Amino acid sequence: MHELFLTLGFGLVSAAILALSAVAFTLEYAVTNVANLSHGELLTIGAYAAYVVQRMTGNVLLAALAAAGAAGVTALIVHTAVVDRFVRRNVGTMPTFIATLGVSFIIQNILVIIFGASNVAYTIPQSAPYQIGPFLWTTTEIEIIVSALVITAFLYVLITYTKFGKALRAVFQNRDLARVTGINAQLIASVTWVIAGLVAGYAGFILAESVGTFNPYFGFSFFLITLTASVAGGLGKPFSTMAGAVIVGIALEFTGGYISASYELAFAFAILAIIILVRPRGLFTKAGRTLFE
Repeated sequence: MHELFLTLGFGLVSAAILALSAVAFTLEYAVTNVANLSHGELLTIGAYAAYVVQRMTGNVLLAALAAAGAAGVTALIVHTAVVDRFVRRNVGTMPTFIATLGVSFIIQNILVIIFGASNVAYTIPQSAPYQIGPFLWTTTEIEIIVSALVITAFLYVLITYTKFGKALRAVFQNRDLARVTGINAQLIASVTWVIAGLVAGYAGFILAESVGTFNPYFGFSFFLITLTASVAGGLGKPFSTMAGAVIVGIALEFTGGYISASYELAFAFAILAIIILVRPRGLFTKAGRTLFE
């Protein structure tokens, strides 16, 4: 029983990181209707930005801010230079989808040129684990869970109770109709991508901190798990996506702990295939386009 709770505790940490990555991805999808295949590279850029700042300053808070900022800027560039151009010209989702894959490879190779392909690691000291109920968590793991909850609460308030959130929901429901009613759909989409980039960059930092080492390709691998969580919850629906991330994160932790962590991606794809067959719209969604379910 003790081992069961330990695994569950690790699963909650993984789920917190996955939830942040998945909600950022689904926000990008909500305002463009395009699955951004370069989303994983936002996490990687965040991890490297934090790595550089942490080595220069030794300050973890500055490293986290650098991670979010670098990924936010990158997300804006990707949206403005690639995605928005395709969307405004009605090129179609498949060409845009492929274009984001090209962006992913470009970013990976730029990072290889700058940092090399070898793994790097933070020099952030880890505390001894604390007993919290049945769980054992380090200070870093507690901070990851708390920060995920805070960011989730912030996004909920932002999208549910602000004028920006109302405009975002309108763009998600019908981009053309939102434009007719006076909403600047392009600006709303750009701001949403920046917000998604900020969240993804921070997720990349805490993921790299949790894993220990990373390289220019680690974000792309995690993106495959992010995609599973997003589809599980329902693409374009952030809160449903978060619920899907919790389920997928805990499930993968248990399969990795009791079978083998090397099969994590295989288990993720198995979960994805089952969900698509049983509930193609997501486990927690109904027919229709509603942003927050």
